[in-house]
Amino acid sequence: MGFRAEVTFTNNIGKIADDIDGRLRNGLAAAGERLLALSAQQVPFDIGTLSGSGSVSTPLNAADPTVEVIYDTPYAARLHEHPEYNFQGGRKGKYVEDPALAHKDELGDIIRKEITE
Repeated sequence: MGFRAEVTFTNNIGKIADDIDGRLRNGLAAAGERLLALSAQQVPFDIGTLSGSGSVSTPLNAADPTVEVIYDTPYAARLHEHPEYNFQGGRKGKYVEDPALAHKDELGDIIRKEITE
């Protein structure tokens, strides 16, 4: 005696993947905003041009979800890459890198929270 069964699965993987991707991008954007706020406390400040140029970008056309914290002045990279410069008020070089490393767990938690809720 034979037995035959037909089973049909509905594939929701695409929808689930899109949902996870969206949550990941939202988490990255939130972590980027937090990093921008943290870096604003360290960015060299004279008249505020450099500080005021700070922004967060989450390029949608990137192959992998990503976030960019950007300071957009001609001298932003030079000031960032020279921690030996003496800035007033405790400001310093590595004003994005240092807060990112010092607060990596907090930034990771922001991303994780967005994905899992």
